[in-house]
Amino acid sequence: MFDVFISHSSKDKEEIVYQLVQQLERRNINVWLDANEILAGDTILSAVEKGISSALCTVLIITPAFFESFWTPIEIGLTLNKHSEHIIIPILCNVAEADIAQKFPMLLTLKYLKLDTYNIHKCAEELCNNIIKIKEKKLANYTEISFKKAVKKFNSCDTPAANTVSILVSEYEQIVEINVRAAVLHASQISNTIISDLYERLPIKETSVDTIIDKLNMIKASSIGLNENIYEHLKLLSTPALDTSMSLLTNDSDRKKLAEMSITAVLEWYSKYLLHNKIIPRDSFEIVWSDELTYNDFVTMYEIDKLVLREDLIAPPQITYAWYQYNNYTHIAIRSTITNKIVGYFTVLPVTDQLYLEIQSGYFKDNDLTTDNLRKYDVPDFYKLYIACVCIHPDYQNTTAFNKLYNALLKMMMELAVEREIYVTNIITEASTLQGEKFCKILGLKRLLNTQIDTKIYGATLLPPSWQLRSSFGSKLMKYYKEKYEELKELF
Repeated sequence: MFDVFISHSSKDKEEIVYQLVQQLERRNINVWLDANEILAGDTILSAVEKGISSALCTVLIITPAFFESFWTPIEIGLTLNKHSEHIIIPILCNVAEADIAQKFPMLLTLKYLKLDTYNIHKCAEELCNNIIKIKEKKLANYTEISFKKAVKKFNSCDTPAANTVSILVSEYEQIVEINVRAAVLHASQISNTIISDLYERLPIKETSVDTIIDKLNMIKASSIGLNENIYEHLKLLSTPALDTSMSLLTNDSDRKKLAEMSITAVLEWYSKYLLHNKIIPRDSFEIVWSDELTYNDFVTMYEIDKLVLREDLIAPPQITYAWYQYNNYTHIAIRSTITNKIVGYFTVLPVTDQLYLEIQSGYFKDNDLTTDNLRKYDVPDFYKLYIACVCIHPDYQNTTAFNKLYNALLKMMMELAVEREIYVTNIITEASTLQGEKFCKILGLKRLLNTQIDTKIYGATLLPPSWQLRSSFGSKLMKYYKEKYEELKELF
């Protein structure tokens, strides 16, 4: 990250800006200056916005030319739109407060510095002292990283790089208690491991890239999703940048806080990246059929519900388990063979005609449903199905879990029809989230109405057939139901 963003008129570069920046850099202040950071082909506004976002504070070099510049008002606007912790330091040179009052009156509320072109050294020293104090204040407000949570999080990711990061974080926790400077150097190993892992994931890599910073720059230029803030933290944790930044700090406590500010930000981003890009093996799921569920499985389903559904629409496990005990065809679940835990499920309830009408009206909640409203598959007959829930754990929503459950539901319906003459005439469900609406559309259901409790009712008929199923197995099921309808249509 940068210590300071310099906002100025290009007319002042030679006489003031370059000299001031030179003085700051001699004092190990990391400066964002357009001449150094904006390259040919860059979008200037985007580069300026990123520069301000990555800087601890913004310095405005206010001269008569500053008022005439096209870019300086834009930079002031971008700076004022930053969060309240971002510091703005006006530096006045050959201008009066009355001039500022006419152009940028909001700046008069800020304490400013004065710059004499004949003694830039004095202003640079005062500015440097201010920046160091700003750094120390930010460090004092920093909340220390929870090492145990970080280690646990990366252990769960189960990739070689995540396992290495987990070990390095554990080692850091031990080293920092003994020697802060050694721990700070150890922090660079955490950063280097992450950079190397991200680099290896790039679809196109330069074989000639040797340094860790070159790799980091390639990652930044890719579409991997590395934002400017995390880029700066990773860059800071590289050994040369870390050494330079540490030289500004006078005690080990501040060195530790500075390193851990970057470690915390990087680990948080990297863990989310790994979770988002986690590849679940194709054969890592198994269907849990209707007679294989336990009460603990229903508790797990309830925990998944709380992650993805509205709280007022969730039925507790004692209610859903009662449904299952009454008719064990009401639930189909899917289990991870890696964790051996339920990661998703369908609740498919054969309901009475009266309850079907209540659900269709949009005035019904699942936690009001009792076994009195359910039917058993005890006789060959026509049944109406209420898909009360389609839930996939957020970590598994981009996997094959939903498709496997979907096909298991169709298989169950086919077996009930062929083997026991249990025919479904209507299907209805209620979507309370955007994800739920997505599942309804994938299931081939049509929206029927919007309810007064901000949900949507979807449905379809099988007799006569109107259900639009996309899978090959779904086509077989609908072919069967079309033939059955031709056979039984005088009943409808």
